[in-house]
Amino acid sequence: MLRARLTLVLGLVLIAAGVLGFATADRGLRIESAHAGTVPLQLFRPVDDAHGAARPVVVVVHGYAGSGRLMRPFADTLARRGYLVALPDLAGHGANPERLTEEALDRELAEVVRFVRALPDADPARVALVGHSMGAAAVVRAGAADQTIAATVAISIGDDASAAIRPGPRHLLGLYGAFEPAGIGVSERAMDADRVVPVPLVEHIGVLFADRTHHETAQWLDRALGHAPERPVIAAKGRLIPGALSLLGGLLVVIGALLLRRTAAARAPLDRDRLGLRLGAVLVAPIPGGLAGVALTYALPNTVTGYLTGYLAGCGSALAVAALLIRRPPRPARPSLRSAGGAALLAVATLAAVVLPVHIGLTDVAPHGPDWWVVAVLALAVAALLAGAHALLPPPWSYGAVLALCLPMPAASLIGAAPGFLALISPLIMVLVVLHLAVCAAAGRPWSRTIAAGALTIAWPVAVVLPVLAR
Repeated sequence: MLRARLTLVLGLVLIAAGVLGFATADRGLRIESAHAGTVPLQLFRPVDDAHGAARPVVVVVHGYAGSGRLMRPFADTLARRGYLVALPDLAGHGANPERLTEEALDRELAEVVRFVRALPDADPARVALVGHSMGAAAVVRAGAADQTIAATVAISIGDDASAAIRPGPRHLLGLYGAFEPAGIGVSERAMDADRVVPVPLVEHIGVLFADRTHHETAQWLDRALGHAPERPVIAAKGRLIPGALSLLGGLLVVIGALLLRRTAAARAPLDRDRLGLRLGAVLVAPIPGGLAGVALTYALPNTVTGYLTGYLAGCGSALAVAALLIRRPPRPARPSLRSAGGAALLAVATLAAVVLPVHIGLTDVAPHGPDWWVVAVLALAVAALLAGAHALLPPPWSYGAVLALCLPMPAASLIGAAPGFLALISPLIMVLVVLHLAVCAAAGRPWSRTIAAGALTIAWPVAVVLPVLAR
């Protein structure tokens, strides 16, 4: 009981610290929402507008499955240094329901550049572009096509065709994380860049929040645009830290509440009868999962969600069949309104604890566009995996099975058997799985009441951020 109360108190303290961090993250900035044609964007300026003096402009472009919100740290850094910063949501991302194609990206980015150049407080001769991943390829194409762009920063480009453009943009800086796949570094070094810098100790997403990335970007733009910063600010983690605190705090509150209500129950023993067969089923499950993933790759609006849906559902179905063949599954508890209400409440509470901090602190995970229903499809696939693992093995051994079945996904993407982007987001999927398993461990038995919570908290952030692709 004391442990539960301490967990609740610590969770509330962390939430309060996160809220305070978010409240101060916008200090010193003036933020305006606008549209460049059909492209939604946000504009960031320092509160002190220097009496209307024309400012250098930086358009910061997100990567695949990102949004303008994910690039907010660059606005925090650059706007406080005196820049006018624009963060657009390009096709298929954030609040932009347009279907994603390379032509749509290039058209919309050109529209955003025209829009910011026409702003009353913008210096049209000093416009720069910063992009990450897919956005890095877009800004390189835009900078190469429009040589009036004064400077370009390409972070983790990963697009060989765009990297090979000659001549490249003016004053091109390349950055990439030292822990990214080797191909990212190869693409960066292949660009017609004036300088290429590996950022130590970070991967594809972490590079956006590294102080070195922000320092190199700010210094490069200052020199290329002839800008003397009003304040030498680096604000790479001004939103990441409050988001992490809020996420951890929300989960601790959920876990603490579960511990308060939890009755003492003996840990389910691991039945060693046919244990080898059950463990073998876990090892073999990725085969039908991978086949189902390939079969569904193009069945959904996004290739990554298609593969994930097939893989998770295929693995879960294989585990469920193995449970039926190897041992008699436990008789399910008689459903009741009370148990259904508890499962629904847990699902809502856990979803809020995960999704709200991610949405506020990292990237846009609010459903948008015509394909929001993909969340439900992927959630059913996650539920199949969780249910199959628990039917085959009792907790906590079933937790290990779920984690083990996440490992083949990045391996499959690296050998070309799955969409390549899966290798980049697999660590984030595993983080969501670990967060769910922590809640599941606190909930105790029966494990069935945690399935809806896990299905939503794992599927929602993944399905919503992946863009709608044109066929």
